[in-house]
Amino acid sequence: MKKSLLFALSLSAMLVACGGNEKQEPAVEAEAQEASAVECVASGDVVFVDLDYMMATSALYAKEGKSLEEKMAAFQTKMTTSQESWAKKEQGLAAEYSKLESDAAKLQEDYQKGLITTLNAQQKQQELQDKGAKIQSRVNNLQATMQSEAQTLQTEEQALAEEQMVLMNKFQDLTRRAIAEINADGRYKMILNAVSVVDADPSLNISDLVLKKVDELYAADSADAE
Repeated sequence: MKKSLLFALSLSAMLVACGGNEKQEPAVEAEAQEASAVECVASGDVVFVDLDYMMATSALYAKEGKSLEEKMAAFQTKMTTSQESWAKKEQGLAAEYSKLESDAAKLQEDYQKGLITTLNAQQKQQELQDKGAKIQSRVNNLQATMQSEAQTLQTEEQALAEEQMVLMNKFQDLTRRAIAEINADGRYKMILNAVSVVDADPSLNISDLVLKKVDELYAADSADAE
């Protein structure tokens, strides 16, 4: 059976910390085994934690992370809807302006051919200019609206990004404190992030152990804040 380097390095330490050959009473032994299942996930020199897993299953994420994700999804929908609306209005104004140019060209052609009097040509030209001015006014209004809405969206996006940063900082702080408490006795010489681990024995994964402490600390912090 293939053993990883991490497993080989920590095997002897695990046998000392998690094993033990001392004879115990049945009740005491059963209690010790139950405790070891929780407290002694692994106690080698080198262990690792899966931060992504911990964050996704933490009480912090359940209470604050999901809510933030919903807000971010709603914002994304709002931004997409706004952009599509702007694009549709721009396309409509562009089509109107294109039609206006086509009408102006047709008017010029008819006048050169003598198919319309000068007076009528002048009247129609004035009408086209008035339409052009109205289109330009609507273009200006649309641009002003787009700029205002874009600024509002940018402010909302920045606020959500800040909320996300605060959430991650909370998780990092809770994780740091949890690991400090769990490893206060120095049982682990090194605790790695799972993203840095290429191969390791599953028993070296102390994510659930750390996550339990993270949730305890979060509950305590939440109670103090109330």
